[in-house]
Amino acid sequence: YGQHPAEIGIDGGWTGLDSDISNSDAWRADFRAGFYIWDWIELEGQAIGARASEDVGTVDLDTTLLATLVNGVFGVKKGKWVPYALVGLGGANVQVSPGISSFSDFAFAWQFGGGTRFFVGKNVALRAEVSQLREKTFDAWNGHWNVTGGIGWTFGER
Repeated sequence: YGQHPAEIGIDGGWTGLDSDISNSDAWRADFRAGFYIWDWIELEGQAIGARASEDVGTVDLDTTLLATLVNGVFGVKKGKWVPYALVGLGGANVQVSPGISSFSDFAFAWQFGGGTRFFVGKNVALRAEVSQLREKTFDAWNGHWNVTGGIGWTFGER
């Protein structure tokens, strides 16, 4: 028994929105917090926000993607490196705003991805990740590719 090590982190990066949602790429910001069940598996909560803007004729089209997920993160420590794979389930909200009107839909979402952490200190790691978020808004499955980088802090012994 005893304390489970925990981690928090922030990420930023790029999201290639599905062309059925937008023809523009989005910037993205994430917040993550989780705890290790065992040395090689972490249960992690993640909140995501992505935003894109594009001009369609005379209309400014703004697209916002918000999602919250619970991820299983499976990693193996190799010295200072911790390569990992992840799978997550949750919900997503997509809002498309052409001009002064707005259309929004909330639906089930899931993601898969992989990346690595590189520990630059005992409890501080840089993180790089590639993932795909899939959500079913507006009655269609949409897939969004993501490339993110960030920093995380680990608390407790691992």
